[in-house]
Amino acid sequence: MTKKEKDNHLKERIPCDDLVECRMGNGVVVHVPRKIFDQVLIRMRYPVREYVSYKEGAILYSMSERKFYDLVKDAKAKVQYGGKVLVSVKAVNQFLEYCKTE
Repeated sequence: MTKKEKDNHLKERIPCDDLVECRMGNGVVVHVPRKIFDQVLIRMRYPVREYVSYKEGAILYSMSERKFYDLVKDAKAKVQYGGKVLVSVKAVNQFLEYCKTE
């Protein structure tokens, strides 16, 4: 299957409204599902941040804010300073690794 056939096959399976057109430097055009594009964009935007807000963390970990809030609570990753609440990405990752090994 050629690249063009694969691209058309993807368009048939996913509504065009849910695809983002990405143009590469060499002229290649790729259609990517919006959800995947958003996740990649968020990871590029916050590559080395140690702390994120609940909203940013929910996007980063691809879950609802409520689920992320529960995860942060279980991981004891909440950091409060003044009136602002931040989440330690390192603590969340360590907790997830711990859960994966159980």
